[in-house]
Amino acid sequence: MAEASCDEQFRLGQSHAAALRAWDQSSALPVLTAVPDDNQWSPEVVAERLNAFVTAALGALDRPRNRRPYKLLALPFFGTRGGGAGNHLGAALRGILDSISVLSNRHEVDIVLVLRDRAAFSLAQKLRREAANNSPWMSLGTHRHEKAQALGQQARAGQLVPFLGAGVSVSAGAPSWKELLSRLRQGVQLQDAQASAFESLGPLDQAGVLEQFYIEQHGSREAFGSAVAAAVDLPRYGLAPALLAAVPSSGAITLNYDRLFEMACSDAQQPRTVMPEGVPAVGSRWLLKLHGSVRQPESIVLTRDDYLGYSSNRAALSALVKAHLLTHHLLFVGFGLADDHFHEIVHDVRRAIPAASSDGHQMGTVLSLFDEPLQRLVWSGKLDILPMAASAPDKVSKDDDGAAAVAAAGRELEIFLDMMAAYATDNHSYLLAPAYNKGLSEGEAELRHQLLDLAGRKRTTETAEVWQVIDRALRDLGLPSQT
Repeated sequence: MAEASCDEQFRLGQSHAAALRAWDQSSALPVLTAVPDDNQWSPEVVAERLNAFVTAALGALDRPRNRRPYKLLALPFFGTRGGGAGNHLGAALRGILDSISVLSNRHEVDIVLVLRDRAAFSLAQKLRREAANNSPWMSLGTHRHEKAQALGQQARAGQLVPFLGAGVSVSAGAPSWKELLSRLRQGVQLQDAQASAFESLGPLDQAGVLEQFYIEQHGSREAFGSAVAAAVDLPRYGLAPALLAAVPSSGAITLNYDRLFEMACSDAQQPRTVMPEGVPAVGSRWLLKLHGSVRQPESIVLTRDDYLGYSSNRAALSALVKAHLLTHHLLFVGFGLADDHFHEIVHDVRRAIPAASSDGHQMGTVLSLFDEPLQRLVWSGKLDILPMAASAPDKVSKDDDGAAAVAAAGRELEIFLDMMAAYATDNHSYLLAPAYNKGLSEGEAELRHQLLDLAGRKRTTETAEVWQVIDRALRDLGLPSQT
């Protein structure tokens, strides 16, 4: 007889939540949570069920899954798919937000609310911005709070372009450059003398040597590209790509080979055309992969020869980055600022700007994990470097306090991106969306009534063009198109 998927108390209705048994440890652990059986979604009932969810989840996660300082739980828009909350979405969302705020503090756990509905997302961000003291982001402090708000407003105005580095993918298990080379080395055989000489080389030359060994031992360069792609092509993204996908921007740039950011954008219903794999249509969102993609292993830039040949092969791509450095504000996330190609691009842009005009011209903001005074000195007047924590630990290993410090700084970075995304949201589609009226303030409820009255007014031929503009605005505010 097969083992029951959850405990007997839950199956008999004696408890409100239970984690699934015998679940694959490499993937997220589902926690079954019962919706109210009387369809009464009062704040007290919502709090009771979500408390059961958190308690059951923490009880099942008795051993750490990663280095995060707090365990991470994900919660869907609970009860809205046939669970009884579908007729009063706004009220249910308010109850959920209030509950998870209390529970996250009580249990010292991070809770992510996953929303796929545009109206729910816009209302949730509005409510969070209005929360007393902005409690979800209290740890950021005044300076980072102001920077997150300012960057969010820049994104809302269409002025921000994310520039993603390898750190954005680390939370999903992506390898660092050193780890990538180590994995590639496992695919070839090095003699003892070769191994000793290999260790003395720099990373670019190590990659070049490995490429040659793959050609000799596997018969083609394609084998090397395929090995690189296999090492970095991950099935699931972490929090950082998801948060950045929620930030409005027409373009984005990355040095990463993986597909995590475009996957997150697709899930956020904001798909992007990846260049140079394709050519974006006018007005569409794009992602420029400067160093290639796992979808085209032959395009990957990893060795010294790849870097030296970059300017002649992909000058147009570099030109696009330079243009955005001149005309937009770039946001560098997960970026070590040590890439030679990036230094070359910034140098060219600085030369293109007259000296008198370049003074005080900040081309972007760097969100770094730790304060690095020497890096701030190098990039002074060019980039604004914003650390998430104090100075970096002297040594970082998997077993010492350095790893914990990196994880804590990484969590602060996620909190910063979360706040920035909240202030970047310029959408109010909850206002006229069905079933959200109970989540509105008194003033919003009155405005909703007036707008619905306007929507029902008679159209005439002579005012048809004006009505097209009004109807478009009403749809943006959530009015169903059939109305």
